[in-house]
Amino acid sequence: MRLFLHRSDAVPVLRALQKLGALEFTDVSGKSGELERGTKTSYEFNYVSSRLDQAIEFLDGYAPTNGKLQSIFEGSRVPVTGTELYETVKSFYYNDIIDTVQTLQKDLSDTTNKIKDLENEQELLLGWRTLDLSLGVPRETEHTKTFFLRIPEERSGAFTKELEKRDFPFRVAHVSEDRYVFSCMKAHATEVAGLFGEYEVELVELPMRRGTPEEELERIGRALIKARATLADIDGKAQELVVDLPKLKMVGDYMFWRKNKHNLLTRAHQSKEVIVFEAWYPKKKREDIEDVIQNKTELYAIEDVGVKEGEVPPVEIENNALIKPFESVTRLYGLPGPKDLDPTLFLAGFFFIFFGLSLTDVGYGILLFLVTAFGLLFYRVPKEMKPFLKLFMFGGIASAIVGLFFGGYLGVDMSKMPTFIQNLQAFDPISNPIPVFYLALALGVVQILAGLVLKIVREAKNGDLWGGVLDQGPWIFLFLSLILWGSASVGVIAGSASVYLYVVYAAIFSLILTQGRKEKNMFGKLFKGVFSLYDSISYLSDILSYSRLLALGLATSALAFAVNLIAGMVKDVPYVGFILMAAILVVGHLFNLAVNVLGAFIHSARLQFVEFFGKFIEGSGRTFKPFKRDERYVAIK
Repeated sequence: MRLFLHRSDAVPVLRALQKLGALEFTDVSGKSGELERGTKTSYEFNYVSSRLDQAIEFLDGYAPTNGKLQSIFEGSRVPVTGTELYETVKSFYYNDIIDTVQTLQKDLSDTTNKIKDLENEQELLLGWRTLDLSLGVPRETEHTKTFFLRIPEERSGAFTKELEKRDFPFRVAHVSEDRYVFSCMKAHATEVAGLFGEYEVELVELPMRRGTPEEELERIGRALIKARATLADIDGKAQELVVDLPKLKMVGDYMFWRKNKHNLLTRAHQSKEVIVFEAWYPKKKREDIEDVIQNKTELYAIEDVGVKEGEVPPVEIENNALIKPFESVTRLYGLPGPKDLDPTLFLAGFFFIFFGLSLTDVGYGILLFLVTAFGLLFYRVPKEMKPFLKLFMFGGIASAIVGLFFGGYLGVDMSKMPTFIQNLQAFDPISNPIPVFYLALALGVVQILAGLVLKIVREAKNGDLWGGVLDQGPWIFLFLSLILWGSASVGVIAGSASVYLYVVYAAIFSLILTQGRKEKNMFGKLFKGVFSLYDSISYLSDILSYSRLLALGLATSALAFAVNLIAGMVKDVPYVGFILMAAILVVGHLFNLAVNVLGAFIHSARLQFVEFFGKFIEGSGRTFKPFKRDERYVAIK
């Protein structure tokens, strides 16, 4: 849309639109000669916002940390209502606090640098503390030059002998270990320096000080005590200011919003009375946008602007509450292109099953569900984190369900479980992994077929239904014919396998006929059609990738069993056996849960990104970035 606003109402309208967060502003296209681009005049807001950010960043380092779970679930943002935020902004005087923080920052930097310099000097002098010579003695006189040297013990004798061969006077005094004081005439200093590299001699630059190294070390020690006391005083003053950190964060975000609003306003195209904007918006937000504008002014107009050739619209995806957590997977990959389908709905079921197959344990699934549900129920979880927590909560449910059929109960031997639980087990991935392997491959075939069908839907959406059918239909036909032939071969379905083999031949022939249809001549069509059969290797490779589900499930079960085995081995240790056993069980199973939850997420997501998305997603979308109130330090309730 193109939005025209009267200058007098532009600020309140932009403030309301920023709160709504439904418009992505862009440069005005096809502008009239009467419009001029504004120049940036919001230096004051940039300056104030920058000062606030620096103060917040500094004081954040002194803020007391919440409990570990609270930090994980809530982060460090301040929960606040809009009313509380605006009341704080109006009543809180922050400039004196920022000035104090900047002074503390400077003092902290100066004191830290001073301590570092003193410590470096102290470390340097420690090896020379037995030197009974004032550091203020000139290193160079009219006729002589003195060096402080470190000579490796195994090279010191050879270095001295080499000097004795030279026809000039010198003096070497041993200080301690590999440290020496060397003096010679200035005329021979260059010749001596030329030997340093050959004998691995290090030239040491000792500081010019009044006293001996021992005296200077005492002085440095006193200076360090004083500097560290200053540092402690700075820390104390900073901690006193932390009480105002929540209010600073409220003002910091508010000023950041004002800065963005005024930067947008001052750079807009405008005439004497009118300011013009262009923006992308979600279609279903159109009424909300107009309602917000009408509540602030009647002096506005909106024009629809068509998409120009070559222009790429931004992309946003939105799903219902049940599917929304799985958007986390889609967004990790990157949003689909404007002409693609939103894959979230279609990947949700597959991801749910794959996650469960990768963890395959009732106990781990229940624990994962309880931890994530606890965080969602009892903590103020930032809205950006909620989808991830819900995704792992669903993953816990999936793991518990799959674990029922795979006999996964924290590594406990199924023979020790009640009979009704044993009767639920349909697969045993440890003693008989082949059925699980076939199940993983079958799920791969189903997902790849779903991807091919979605490619047809995508092409139909973009006006090329027959192109999609001719490109993907023969491959679907081939997959289904191979399934029928294989099922008949092993007796799963009735009929002769040889009959179904002719169906496979028909599918192959349909591929040769259709895949090269876009070539210009008959030879090209035939060659491209035959060569397309090579893609079957790619499909086979994709299907085999799903065997990772078996490997991950095996890893979870095997590690859980190993933890129980090790715990059982130490239980008979006198006095501490049961304590050791409990510690091994708790630490071992928590480690197994953490590692395999991570693996389940990564590999389940990878199967979506590589094997599934590639079948029907062709582009990557530009993320819709609306003009909104970025909640960096606060979480608006």
